[in-house]
Order: sequence, then structure tokens, then C-alpha cells
Amino acid sequence: MNAAATFPLRVAELTIDPIRRRIAGPGGEAPMEPLVMQLLLQLVDRQGQVLPRRDLFDHLWGNAQVGDDSLNRLVGSLRKALERTSSGAVQIETVPRVGYRLITEPRGGGVTRPITRRSLIAAGASSLVALGGAGLWRARKQSRVAEARRWIDRGDILLRDAVPLQAGDALPPLRSALGIDPTNAKALGLLALAEETRANNGGSANAGETLRAAEEAARAALQRDPGEPHARLAMIDITAGNLDWSQMEDRLEALRASAPANLHVLGSMTSFLQAAGRTSRSWLYNEQAVAAAPTSPTPQWRRALRLWTGGRDEEAVNLSERLLPLWPRHALVWNARFMILAFTGRTGAASAMLRSGAGAPGNAHPVTLAQWLPTLDAFAEPSPTSIASAREANLAAAQLNPGQATYAAMALSHLGEIDAAFAVIDGLLLSKGPLVANRPIVPRSFVANSPSWCRTQWLFLPPLAAVRNDVRFKGLCEEIGLARYWRQRGVRPDTRLPG
Repeated sequence: MNAAATFPLRVAELTIDPIRRRIAGPGGEAPMEPLVMQLLLQLVDRQGQVLPRRDLFDHLWGNAQVGDDSLNRLVGSLRKALERTSSGAVQIETVPRVGYRLITEPRGGGVTRPITRRSLIAAGASSLVALGGAGLWRARKQSRVAEARRWIDRGDILLRDAVPLQAGDALPPLRSALGIDPTNAKALGLLALAEETRANNGGSANAGETLRAAEEAARAALQRDPGEPHARLAMIDITAGNLDWSQMEDRLEALRASAPANLHVLGSMTSFLQAAGRTSRSWLYNEQAVAAAPTSPTPQWRRALRLWTGGRDEEAVNLSERLLPLWPRHALVWNARFMILAFTGRTGAASAMLRSGAGAPGNAHPVTLAQWLPTLDAFAEPSPTSIASAREANLAAAQLNPGQATYAAMALSHLGEIDAAFAVIDGLLLSKGPLVANRPIVPRSFVANSPSWCRTQWLFLPPLAAVRNDVRFKGLCEEIGLARYWRQRGVRPDTRLPG
């Protein structure tokens, strides 16, 4: 008998509902964690016989290496739930140095007795009998697989739609899936990608440990399925510091060829190509993602930025206006709207966003009053005094963290302060100049200052047009490897959109 039951069971005065993961009895109801429910069902399946601890480790965790404390915690949680709901009528007996068994106590007291087959009355018992042993096993296995798939799909969507800083939101459902199916390659691959995203985007307080966990999960996934796309993408990102631009593109393109509809892969291709200054090709991949996931905020905010980059300002403004009410607390939806307004002459609307205090939480690019109020004032009414005030505010912000430095480069370029913009960029991308020494390493700040990780999308946004037209830009691109990439690929940077 397989423990992944699909029908409600009755044990003494207790009703067990495996699908809803709840138990109910004279003392009330209690929700159950997936592994706690699996433990209960394993004990029920033994029908009062002792269930060895080693069998429980195999059933609950498979090949994963977990200690005794993990099992002891589950047993303790189950005991508390049984005591509360069954009023002591269903208990777990510890058999020293062996394992556990489930026992029941008849109403009115008496000697406790093991559960027998007769004590298990399933709702719809006639249906169970009709299924037969093999059919019942298949039905229960299918239910177990379906539940794991639901958790995986939930984690996939959370990871796809999250701001990278908040990629950890995808971890609980993925771990629930692995609690049911510890060897599921897709769940392991998504777990690896979520951990890698957290580590490399400021979402972890201990990025090194998180990155090691990502690698471990990715390798486990690839052992089970060498083609698992999420694990492969995580490994590409983990090793990105050792790759040049062409190598990075080749690996991403090979992955895309094997998983052409994968939204995470399409998103990575979109970001890489925009970072390489290839706006038209970036647009094509992002449009595929928009078509595949029209209710996801991620390709939509990217689309708004691409429209702005391609000179279609009105379309960009209109799209960002539609997106913000749908995802008002999504940091990158908020940021896209704010930037488009600020840099297209709509400083009043941008200032209203800033002053409302409704900025999205978990913002990897912090939009601060100290940096942006003088900047917007200078955009609205440029004068030597207002521009000097904005320059001072942005140079100060550039020394705080990489996210604010990217904004400073854009604002200074937009104001015509090209020397100051290059000073910020040199510090950010080349670790050169006076601004480097003063900016601390911020462990939980968005890492935007490593060209080997291909995070230079902002270089090709409209506010940097004056920088790109300066003779110094060519030397910058040589130093970060972009110029060599363009020569190898026979391409030129562009800010056009197809058609």
C-alpha cells in the first residue's frame, strides 16, 4: 500500500485528508506540512506494525542527506497535531532503537491497540476495492506526482515574475515539491536558479553559501537530467565571471536552442543582448516571452524599456501606465514607469511618484529623495545653479551603491555633465578614478558593476546617448570587452526596434 493516499481515511475518531493535507477529530482540525502528512500516511500504511527509522528516511527524503533532527522534528510535529485533534485517541509509539508505530485508544478508555485494516474506513471504500491493488497504487502515485507538479509550477511562476532581489520567494513551494519528490530534476533546477539569483542579486545575507547551495542543487538536477534548462542556466550564471561576452552568448544560445520556449532562458537572452547594445535582437526574444506569458510582469516592464530605448516614447509611457496598476508593488514595474517619465520630460509625474512614498519595496535600484529631487528640478528647469545641485547630489549617490551609481550616470549624461558621467562610469565598470575608493561594498546591493556578468543594459538607454557619442565611449567598450565582442560577431550596437 502506497502512502501517497488520495481519498480521505478514518482512523478511530480521526479523519485524514491527504489532498487538503488536513486532519480533523473531536479536538478540531489541523493543517499538515507535506512531509508531516507523508509521515502519518506511512505509519497508517503499516497498520500498527513498527515502521523502522531507516525506512522513513528513504520514504521521506530519498537520497538527500538529512540528520536525525529532521525526522525527530517531523515526529514531534505529528504528535502535537494528533494530540490536539484526536484528543489522545491516536498516538505515535516509539519503539526504542527501531522506529515508530501508530496506535489507537478506544473511546471510554482501555488498553491501547495497534491499528488494523478494519480500523481504516476510507470514504468511498467501494471505489477503492474496485480499483484493486495495482490501480490504487497508480492512482495514489499520480496524485503524488500531481501535487509535486503544482508546487513546481508555483515556484516557477514566483521565480519568473519576481524582482531578482526577491527570488527567495520561490524557495518554499520548490522545497515542498522536493519534500514529495526529492529527485525531481525540474524542481532541483528551479531551486538552483532561485538560489543563484538570490546570491548574485543581493537577496541573500550570505551570498557565498547561497551560491554553493545553488551549485549543489544544479549538479543534482543535471545528474538526473543532463538537459534540465534551469540547472544549466544557473551553472552559466555561476560561472559567468570566467566567460567573455562571446562565450556567454554561445552558452546562452545553445541553451535556448534546446529549450526555445523556456521563459527564464528567453529572459536571460533578452537581458544579455540589451547589455551588449543589441536592442533590436533583444526585442525579438522579449516579444516571444510576452506572447508566451502575457500575464507576467517581467517581459512587460522590459518591453516598456525597449520601447523607450527604440524612441517610441508615447508607447512606452502608455504601456508603463497600464502596468503600474496591475503590479503597483513590483519594484521593476515601478522603476520602469519612473525612469520613462523622468527622462521624457514628464518630471511632474515622476516627482509625484517619488513624493507619494508608494515606491515598491525590495527595490534593487533605490530611488531616493536626496538624489532625485534635485535631479528632477534640474530636468524641469535647467540652470547653472540647479544643474550644479543635481551634479553634487548624483556624485554623492554614486558613492553609495551600484544601483544609485547607474542612475547617476544616466542623470549626469542627460544634463550634459559628460565628464562627471564618465567619472561615475569609470568607477562603476572599470574600478578607476576618485569615486571607487569612497564607495563601500554593499553585500545586499544589486551587483551592476561587473562587465563580465553582462549587466550593462543601462549603458544603452536613451539618457546615455551623449556618453555614447563621446570619443571616450569607444575606449570604455574596449576595456570592458564589448568592442571585441562586436568585432567577433560582426555586429554594431543599435537602439532600433524591428519594423
